[in-house]
Formats: sequence, structure tokens, C-alpha cells
Amino acid sequence: MKQIHSHGKLALPSCLVLTLTLLAGCGGDGTQSNYTIGGSVSGLATGTQVTLLNNGGDGLTLKASGAFTFATQVASNAGYAVTVGTQPLGQSCAVSNGSGTATDNVTNVAIACSPLLPQVTTLAGSGTAGSADGTGSDASFRNPYTVALDASGNVYVADRGNNMIRKISPAGVVTTLAGSATAGSADGTGSTASFNNPYGVAVDASGNVYVADGNNNMIRKITPAGMVTTLAGSTTAGSADGTGAAAAFNSPSGIAVDASGNVYVADASNHMIRKITPAGVVTTLTGSPTPGRADGTGAAASFYGPTGVAVDAGGNLYVAERYNHTIRKITPAGVVTTLAGSGTTGKADGTGSAASFRNPSALAVDAGGNLYVADSSNSMIRKITPAGMVTTLAGSGTAGRADGAGPAASFRSPLGVAVDTSGDLYVADTSNNMIRKIAQVQLPR
Repeated sequence: MKQIHSHGKLALPSCLVLTLTLLAGCGGDGTQSNYTIGGSVSGLATGTQVTLLNNGGDGLTLKASGAFTFATQVASNAGYAVTVGTQPLGQSCAVSNGSGTATDNVTNVAIACSPLLPQVTTLAGSGTAGSADGTGSDASFRNPYTVALDASGNVYVADRGNNMIRKISPAGVVTTLAGSATAGSADGTGSTASFNNPYGVAVDASGNVYVADGNNNMIRKITPAGMVTTLAGSTTAGSADGTGAAAAFNSPSGIAVDASGNVYVADASNHMIRKITPAGVVTTLTGSPTPGRADGTGAAASFYGPTGVAVDAGGNLYVAERYNHTIRKITPAGVVTTLAGSGTTGKADGTGSAASFRNPSALAVDAGGNLYVADSSNSMIRKITPAGMVTTLAGSGTAGRADGAGPAASFRSPLGVAVDTSGDLYVADTSNNMIRKIAQVQLPR
């Protein structure tokens, strides 16, 4: 074979040079280097899952926070791009350090998950007081006090300042169901009936509406056709048990109805919780005319200005105590305990007595046993789990009327709250003369 010389140095054949070059790029032994892509997930809620993708494929589903590594490796000097393929229910996950060129194993991709915030919008009303029917902001209210929902998603409003009961369709169309601007105590249909500062409103399974007619000291019933009758009480204040007009109330405020048609009343100025059977028989469930905040059974328990009441599927009652700044629970046996709050005003989240409220006025309970509280003087809507854990759902503690997400939204002395079967809330934003909606992001139960 003929030798090839160049200035005294050995010249290698070009094919050999190419072979050596390829071997050098493959780790020296002819094998291509591959690298793993991974990192960690934080904040993923229990019972949820997130699916990650690398370069649009290689799906990886994770059900808990912690370290992860994609199954498929990436060739040396090849690109990688980690994205979220499917977000977890009720959360949003963001990717950091998610893309680059692989020159070694990648371990620093960070996936941070956080809850989606509830969105607050205005369903009806413009902020200006009035009594006009209409759609959305064309309608007006005057100090709407409480709200309730029927099975079809219609919202009923105790429009206290107008002495009317209003109805809002799911499309936001507002009509007047009963009452007129003139205060009174007359039974009748539609505008021929009259109320005097209606405070509370509740709806039964048949669509009948019950009203705590505060200044009349009566409990009224409205059929779906708008026929108003007096279920119990008279215009004379008192605390007597009895049937129909023989019973007496003193500024009844909150009202709720159970699946059997029994009505429960937060009898505010009597500091008692009353029960009314479908036949109109009134009894005192717990409390006495002497204000206090003692837990106990029946008359041994005491309240101070109970203004809101709700009932769950198990027959437990929950009471918002405006002046004790607490949320109480009453079992079907009449045993009263304090679920949250300590009697000291504040706006702290926490469990049980570590949480605080400022004049909580109304509450609602969902199918999972979670409570929602109109924390009126804090201008916030709070949530309480069955274990007594209190968190702030919307509002920041500063009064206003801004729509927005979670703490970016604002209310002004909200006095009423209701929850639908989807978990969305409706709020009587009293001093703003508006009805607001809070669309909750649903988490796994």
C-alpha cells in the first residue's frame, strides 16, 4: 500500500477521520448519550391529578406532590419542553424551568399547583337603590336582606327597603313576586299583599316561599302563584308558643325549611330558635329571651341576636349569631355547640375558636355539609368545613363593589347568602343594592 506523507506527518484516510468523529459524539464507544427529564410537583390537592407532557407527548399522570421523571429519555443536545396536558380539578399548575437543551439529566423542572379562585360577578342591580323590575343592571333593589334558591335555580330576594319579595330567573330577569312599596301586613296575591321590612326568605321543595316579616313579627307563606298568607304570629311582638296567630315572635330574621316542610326561625330579639310545623304549630327549640352565649341543650343554651339559620340534610341547624360573632350548631336533639368563632370580633381564618367573624348575619349549607357565611361587617363571604375550618372565599375585608376573583372582589355589608346544587353562591350585597354570584371552582369531595 502506498504511504501518503504531508510535510513529514502521517495523513489519515478521510473515512477514518469520519469514523473517529462519529465515535467521539457517541461517548467514545459508539453509543448515543440519552438523558432523563424530571423535577418536582408541589401543591397538588389530595384526590386530584395532573398530566404532564414532554415535547407534546410521553404523557405522565401524577396523583400526588413529589418528584417525577418522564419514562422516555432525550438524546444528548436534543430539546425538551415540559407542559401541563391536563390541569387538576379546581387547580391551576404552572411550569418553571420547563424547556431547554439536554446536556445532562434534568432534575429541576418545577410544577407549582394552586387553587383556582372563585369568581364574583353581579347578577342583578346597579348599585343605585330602586324598585324597578328588569334584567341585570336594569333592575334595582333597596337594601336586599337575604336570598334563597328553588330547585330550578330561581333566586328569591327579601327586598327589605322596598317591602317586596323579588324573583330573579337564572337569566337574571327580575320580577316582583309579592308586596309593594307601601308597608303593611295584608294577605293577598301579588301587590295586594304587604310586608313590613321582610328580613328572611326560604323556599321549600314545592316552590313555596317563606318570609320572616321582621317588623310585622310574622311568618308569611307565598305560593308559586304569588298568594300570600300568614303562617304564624301577629303584629304584636312576644315569645309565646302556639298555633298560627296565637304564637308570637320579636323581629324574626333568618328562616329555613327542611325536607319535611318544617320551618325554622332565628327569632332575633327573643334570642331564640323557633320551629313551625306545616300545620302552623310553633315551639321553641332552644334559647330564651335572656341573651347569652352558653352552649347546652334546649333552654339551657343561649344566643345573642341570632339572625341567620340553615338546616342540613341530617336535620342539624346552623345559626349565625350577629352579636356573639359566632356560628352555632344545633343537633336534632336540641344540643347547641359553637362551631366557629370565639365571641371576639375579627377576620382571622382558622379552626373553631381560632377563627373570627364580625357580625355574621346569614349562612347556607351545601350537600357536602360545608357552610357559607355572610360576614357582614367584614364585607366577606366565609366558608366553614364540617370540621370547623374557616377560610375566606371572597372579599378582603375592605368594603366595595368590585367584581373579580377571590380577595380582588368586594362587597358592602352582605347580609344574605344561598348556595345552589352546583356549589355556586348568591349573595345579598345589601348596602350595594345588588345581588352577586360567586362561581366556585369545584374540588373533589
